[in-house]
Amino acid sequence: MKLNKKSYLFIFILLIGFCWIIPTAFSEDKPMDHGSMNHGSMDHSDHSDHSAPAVSGGEYRTEQPDAMDHGHMDHGESDGSIFRTKGAHDDMGMSKPEDMSNKALLARGRNIFMHMCVFCHGKDGNGGGKATEYLYPWPRDFRKGIFKFRTTPTGTLPRDEDLYRTIVEGVPGTSMPAWKDALTPEDTWALINHIKNFSERFKKEKQGEKIEAKTHPDSSPELIKKGKNLYEELKCNRCHGDSLKGDGELSESLMDAWKHAVFVHDITNPQALKGGHKPDDIFRTISSGLDGTPMRSYIDLPEEDRWALVHYIRSNFSKKFEKAEFETDVYSLPVEFELSTDPFSPVWEGVKSTSLVLRPLSARRSAVEIVNVASVNNGEQLAIRIKWNDPTHDAFSELHSDIFRDGVAVQFALGAVTLHTHGHNEPFFGMGNRSKPVNIWHWKAGLEEALEAEDDLEYAGGGVDMDALIYGGIMSNPVSKLNATGQNPVEELNAEGFGTITPQPPENQNIDGAGEWKDGIWTVVFLRDMPKTGKWDVDYANRIDPALMAFAVWDGAKEDRNGRKVISVWQRFNIIKPK
Repeated sequence: MKLNKKSYLFIFILLIGFCWIIPTAFSEDKPMDHGSMNHGSMDHSDHSDHSAPAVSGGEYRTEQPDAMDHGHMDHGESDGSIFRTKGAHDDMGMSKPEDMSNKALLARGRNIFMHMCVFCHGKDGNGGGKATEYLYPWPRDFRKGIFKFRTTPTGTLPRDEDLYRTIVEGVPGTSMPAWKDALTPEDTWALINHIKNFSERFKKEKQGEKIEAKTHPDSSPELIKKGKNLYEELKCNRCHGDSLKGDGELSESLMDAWKHAVFVHDITNPQALKGGHKPDDIFRTISSGLDGTPMRSYIDLPEEDRWALVHYIRSNFSKKFEKAEFETDVYSLPVEFELSTDPFSPVWEGVKSTSLVLRPLSARRSAVEIVNVASVNNGEQLAIRIKWNDPTHDAFSELHSDIFRDGVAVQFALGAVTLHTHGHNEPFFGMGNRSKPVNIWHWKAGLEEALEAEDDLEYAGGGVDMDALIYGGIMSNPVSKLNATGQNPVEELNAEGFGTITPQPPENQNIDGAGEWKDGIWTVVFLRDMPKTGKWDVDYANRIDPALMAFAVWDGAKEDRNGRKVISVWQRFNIIKPK
């Protein structure tokens, strides 16, 4: 049968319609049906735990292989090259693609940026993403081409390897994570390519010449003494303070190139040095300065003087640098014991734990920097123990009704999501995002006493405690008012983005927990039945793939509440059940 042009057009339209209808018919998008969480989110109740895990590496590629040819799929690691292996950053950007203008690389970089960076830096690279109002300092605006962390003279563009180092190492003391475990070298170069497109400077100017040290003198009493004298002569103490803790006379009045307030960090804490804590890192910072900030370059000083400052700063370190993981595997190990919420139960003896890096959403000194996580399960119940250092015990006090309280939360991604695979289908680690909800277990110190006090305050004040409302604390913290759990110190919630946090109905609240502060350490245990109670929970009883988990800690002494906290990125939570 011979077809005319109209017939071909009709068949073509039918085919397009068929392709559109098929995925729609099998879509599992349904509205969230509790509280105010009706945002058209996915129903993860039945399919979340049975999907086969995807092999990672090819999620950013613009050309996908034949979906049925599972024996020869290019997932980015098949050629054995470390260039396509996540975490293979030993050369720290010293090798890069020959053709950085490759269109596929540009498209790959944009995809990565839109998945991992857009929430903070904004789709236009202006530093105005959705998370910005929760962050201090604000994310970098890439459009001016001004970068703090460089090996080049002040006022010049950073080298590509400088951008590489910042992406994979992150920026300590700020909300910028280290993405080294999430990205391959190829991914990182693709992302650099996209970031450079935000500023015209990279098209018009050459990258700066690299500042390299000619000497690397070891520390000595004489060099430290010289560094101390230079620190005073150069008036470094006006910003950093005599103590080097960031409390100088100018520290509260400094502004950057974007007219934002500058936070002066405590440089006696090696964990907080944004450019790195090693001697070469500090030498680089002193030599290049931090463009866009009041921290000028001291390249005009003789090299020996700069090294003297390096060793003086390091001689004032108040503690050792603690290594911890950013994005890794956490395991729930099988045990044959009955589980409880006792933080010091013998069941935890000898259980492997993992230390994870935390980043502050709002810069502060003496932040909680590391959280230690362990988990066990007996096939029926699952327990998670979380420990962190906190020199002060901040809970409810009868003398201070507006006190800010310590707390911790563990967050789980819902649905068939795996980290950095399936085209990046995991939610944003900052409380999820639209159609990608998360489940949150939130423990607060001293909740029972606080609830009793709130009842008294509301009765005495006609329903509103104006002092607490104005000055902060229990009554002004909307999360503390979400109390579907009665006297349970743990509350189970859901969210799919900023401002959407909602408690689960009382009948679905199935998390128990307890915490104890001892010798400057909080130990908190969460306990839950492995089968899920509602569709907005993770089903640990039938889970095959790793779940995704992240953490948040609130420090009452830092006036933390709501979005003011320290957080981790996603971790893979592997559940090994008893045989």
